[in-house]
Amino acid sequence: MEQYCGCSTSEESVDQTEDDVVVSIPLDGKNLVKGYFFKDSINLEPTAKIQKISLSLRQELTTDEFKDKFQTGWTTGTSFNSQEVELITDPFKVCVVKDVLENKEILNKVIEEFYEINWNKRSLDLYEFFQSVDLKKLTFPNIGILYDFLKNEVKPWIETLIGAELKSISATCSLYGHTDYLLVHDDQQEDRLIAFVLYFTGPREWSNVNGGALQLYSKDERGEPLFPIRDIFPSDNQFVFFQVTNDSYHQVAEVLTRDDCRMTINGWFHTSAPLTLNTPPYIAPDFGLFSNFNFEPRDLDIDFESWINSDYLDLGTAQYIQQQIEEESEISLQNFIMEAAWDQILSEIQSTTLEWSRVGPPNRRRYEILYEENATTVLKDLINLFSSLQMFHMLKHYTDLDLKTFRYELQRWGPECYSLLSDYDWLSKNELDLILYLGPNDLSESVVGGRTIYVSMEEEIQHALITVDPCENNLNIVFRDSARITKYVSQSSRVHTFYILIFSYSE
Repeated sequence: MEQYCGCSTSEESVDQTEDDVVVSIPLDGKNLVKGYFFKDSINLEPTAKIQKISLSLRQELTTDEFKDKFQTGWTTGTSFNSQEVELITDPFKVCVVKDVLENKEILNKVIEEFYEINWNKRSLDLYEFFQSVDLKKLTFPNIGILYDFLKNEVKPWIETLIGAELKSISATCSLYGHTDYLLVHDDQQEDRLIAFVLYFTGPREWSNVNGGALQLYSKDERGEPLFPIRDIFPSDNQFVFFQVTNDSYHQVAEVLTRDDCRMTINGWFHTSAPLTLNTPPYIAPDFGLFSNFNFEPRDLDIDFESWINSDYLDLGTAQYIQQQIEEESEISLQNFIMEAAWDQILSEIQSTTLEWSRVGPPNRRRYEILYEENATTVLKDLINLFSSLQMFHMLKHYTDLDLKTFRYELQRWGPECYSLLSDYDWLSKNELDLILYLGPNDLSESVVGGRTIYVSMEEEIQHALITVDPCENNLNIVFRDSARITKYVSQSSRVHTFYILIFSYSE
């Protein structure tokens, strides 16, 4: 019965160490990471021979005049841009310091040490990038010197500038290769007070077309992130810091180049006093997969034979499907929709006259949905197909479940779309998901990202259980007793628009 094997992959495990680390890998083992610093050999001096480098802040940054000016701007929320220092106040306070080090020679040595790091691949719904362990656990001499500089020189300097006591530092090395990203978040966690990033690019300056900007987000009237209004691009010897607040929504935009990597040392300065931060309470939408409203099946007369491949209407096939779902909790049915109906659906769903609505906020999800009242007749018929009592009866044969209600979304996707875990109560009930990707015939080969992944959550660690790849006209049936995410769609995808129909049925 090979015809039922589709683009789903069961039991895709994720190796774990301290957090959600997937794999530890030297850079020369990852083809997509190929910056100028990946050489055939590296001639690092033995530790004993390395002369201790003395680091200092650029002289202008330590004068009383600068400190007074900065303190006034920081306290009053007044922006300024002088002496290669910019204080941004909208959408929140961020300081960008050019040429932070008086002598930046050490940064090139740090880049060489980056080549030697055993990188941990960080892969969650929120991000894809490479990260080291905490700097205090690394033994590289130049990285160690920078760590001491941040701890002993930068920390007291920032304390003076913002008028607050900082008790400790946590920091790591981060590397973003082609297609890596970090989506919208606010950094609120425990005792983090100041977030910081130290950039280094080496002899080649970073081009803005490479992506990788630190993007600052505005907020809506509820205090949710809205859209990016300021980009801060990597620059050699640049230091950025900001206070973690209710406003500090930001992201790292996708790296778009294959020829360079975004390299930083980044982390937080912590405070001894607990922070009082207020995150906007979660409000369920009125419609869709994440709403609290369920529809009941519709008593309609649907001609299944004109819609569904006849193989899947056979009782023997239904028994096989039921056995597969009992054993694996999922199955993928290839070419589920009849060719004539499929062609008509694709023709109408791509109409430029359809009115799609953006859903969010971007710290939870980012894609568009089509409300039924805005759908064409054929698309309404598609929705009715999966809403009908006949479909409920067929799913009874497929799964032996007594399904009673459903929720659904017809979604439009493209580059920079995603759906995160957020704070939806995934464990409140088990559901049967039907997922149908709609798009061109080579969808699976043309989309980078966009996979629907079912994950278990144990102590905030995600383990991938089932992965559904974007394959056109495959009906993926998944019994869900865990969380569901859809990964970020890369801007390197050859297809710029595709669609997903998801129905979630409940007993």
